[in-house]
Amino acid sequence: MSTGPLPSKSEVRRTALTYGPAFLAPGLWAWAKFPEKLNWVSGLYGKAFGYLAAFYDTWTEVEGYGEALDEAVNEIRTVPGHILDIATGTGYAARRLKRLFPASQVTGVDISEEMVSVARYDAIADGVDVLFEVGDAADLPYADNYFDLVILQNSIPYIEEMMRVLKPGGRAIVVVSLGGPWVSLSWPALAGRFEQAGAQDAWGRRAGPGFFGIATKGLPGSAAGD
Repeated sequence: MSTGPLPSKSEVRRTALTYGPAFLAPGLWAWAKFPEKLNWVSGLYGKAFGYLAAFYDTWTEVEGYGEALDEAVNEIRTVPGHILDIATGTGYAARRLKRLFPASQVTGVDISEEMVSVARYDAIADGVDVLFEVGDAADLPYADNYFDLVILQNSIPYIEEMMRVLKPGGRAIVVVSLGGPWVSLSWPALAGRFEQAGAQDAWGRRAGPGFFGIATKGLPGSAAGD
């Protein structure tokens, strides 16, 4: 009896990246529920990814890595004046956003000095004008209500800080490149936290092997869910 053609290596790899990272769901859920108990993670992240800075760009070459980011950005119907890429790493998302919105001022911030150094080098090599700065996502060095679009890809979502620096009516985007089915399980907890932090709505969906969620900051005087 014929069982049909065997899946290609590409299909097997994509399936593994989509369903493999099952740890993402409990990790994101725990962060959404108990962020005050996990503040120590930020410093650990900076040290760990500082060691990986020279090699991190190879992850962005994984098939499907950018699909969730691209689908999320496609939902932005207006040109944002000021964009912030939190936990920018080597600047993958920041450079992509600058190419999509060349008239926008794009800033990337990361706690790792090594990551920021690589991001600056890559931006020069790509010929894109992005400002990269060292800063902690748990305590962003920016004024309240400044950015039109705030994005975070593949990192710890400090939701209150994302919403603090976002203008009323602006969008906050969380992207996880891989493990979409598992991230979707934790999204209700993250969406609830966005709404507690001032989002008037928060929704998300799977995209390629990953997932993205978008929250819109409420206007003054509006209530979450309106």
